[in-house]
Amino acid sequence: MITAIERVHVIFTHQATLNCEEIEARIEAEAKAFGLMLKKHFPFSKNLPESGFEIKEHASVFELCKAPIAAKLLNTRPELSVLLPCRISVYAKEGNCYAATHDLSVLMQTLLCDEELKDEILGLYKNIRTMIKGW
Repeated sequence: MITAIERVHVIFTHQATLNCEEIEARIEAEAKAFGLMLKKHFPFSKNLPESGFEIKEHASVFELCKAPIAAKLLNTRPELSVLLPCRISVYAKEGNCYAATHDLSVLMQTLLCDEELKDEILGLYKNIRTMIKGW
């Protein structure tokens, strides 16, 4: 069954050649190279079992921020703050490691906001996809 998410392609997913632990060890330094700050890391496959919930395969989410773009968005279109911070999911599925992030290209076409800001947001996510493809 194809879901609406799959039809619209709002999520960019890449099957990594590295394992999930290798990606997690590299993500902060690689994000800094693109001007991103690591804000939070949620190691779901480690902390949910501690609360009594079994997670069968590796799963974690990283929240990243590019402060100049976030500030511009918050100062001009605060309702779009739902897009913040940028997220990268690192997860295992059927023994393979994947990395995923939002693909905002379709959404950004429909939003009424400054073209320069749109370009900056799309450029930011292009950099994130480039980083992910290197894994």
